[in-house]
Amino acid sequence: MAKRRTKTRTHKKVSEEELAKIPRSMVLRLGSSLRNHSLSQLVKDFRIVMQPHTAINLRERKSNKLKDFIVMAGPLGVSDMFIFNQSEETGSISLRIGKMPRGPTLQFRVNTYSLIKDVRRILKHPKSVGKDSAEFANPPLLVLNGFSNKLTEAENHEKLMITVFQNMFPPIQPQSTRVSSIKRVLMINKNPETNEIDLRHYAINTKLVEENRNVKKLINSHHNLKKNLPNLSNNRDVSELLLDPYSVGGITSDSEVEDDAIVEIKNEEAASNLKKKATKEEPEASNAQATRKRAIKLTELGPRINMSLMKIEEGLTGSSKTLYHAQITKTQAEQKALNKKHELRQKLKAERRAQQQAALKAKNAVKEEKKARRKARQNGEDGDVKKADEDESMDEEEEDSDAPIINAEDYENDSDLYSDIEK
Repeated sequence: MAKRRTKTRTHKKVSEEELAKIPRSMVLRLGSSLRNHSLSQLVKDFRIVMQPHTAINLRERKSNKLKDFIVMAGPLGVSDMFIFNQSEETGSISLRIGKMPRGPTLQFRVNTYSLIKDVRRILKHPKSVGKDSAEFANPPLLVLNGFSNKLTEAENHEKLMITVFQNMFPPIQPQSTRVSSIKRVLMINKNPETNEIDLRHYAINTKLVEENRNVKKLINSHHNLKKNLPNLSNNRDVSELLLDPYSVGGITSDSEVEDDAIVEIKNEEAASNLKKKATKEEPEASNAQATRKRAIKLTELGPRINMSLMKIEEGLTGSSKTLYHAQITKTQAEQKALNKKHELRQKLKAERRAQQQAALKAKNAVKEEKKARRKARQNGEDGDVKKADEDESMDEEEEDSDAPIINAEDYENDSDLYSDIEK
């Protein structure tokens, strides 16, 4: 079978160091949320937003726990974990954003949400894109709005939230990032009055402004073969098509596009060709022709999520220390008592783990010693061999009795992680 050809001039190979710096994510649904089909679809839509550095075809099972995904996150290079869950008691939906490998974890209460199919229904001209289209070849442009730059010590939770949002996608390098590669926008807006956070997802569309409508149709027909060319049967020359304002729709009105939406974009392909053709006597003319004015239009893709920050935890599990809570405030004395309780719990957990490791190490040492004695007696009398076999069979029977007792309290309780946020 022939090997597929790989492009070398246009497709640059990314080094392992650069690949390790790219944030990767997992979007999960656990617990009772597996039975909610609408929430399951929201998880699939959110995976589309986090493309391309996410597990788009990830499948969960009812038997899966959070620890199963945490164990696999390290080898896969996952840096962010998005966990959707629905409470069985109240029916409220929560979203947890955890930073790997040791936290922190931000817990949000999802107030309202709309799926991609719901957003398409309310738009007059929706944009149809698939999860494998060119819009999802690169991460979206992240826009944060409504977040304050000057924060006090009491607002450190907001500073941490901003940092988590900013690190969801790889940073943009202005010197090397091509403008044409940015085709989506993820806007996270905070309402300063209600402290609610709105998440919106848009696609970026650009249109030429300087040329008239006839020139635009010629250019678009060149890039899109499905579009038909203008009818030239009534024209004697192509100049009549380009100069006649009433031909094929006329010139685009200035009122159709707002001035704030017009930007100058450097045409990289045209600039490279002009630099080759330009002479030393006319460098300014070549630079002037390399830029074009385009109007930017945003088309919403969905989904929409309205959520509120409820709690921030130090680790990834529910038994970790709480750094911030939106509904519960503690005095300094209560905080010190909770810190001591947390430290004592961690100390007891470390002692139990050390005892189990020591017992396991001693047991393995006895096993190796008896195996060595059996190998040494294989060339001796039959009685010695039978005795060694009996010792080995006794060891197998004693494995269950010598095993360390495992209590449910020795391990972190996963059910606490998915408990109701108001508890």
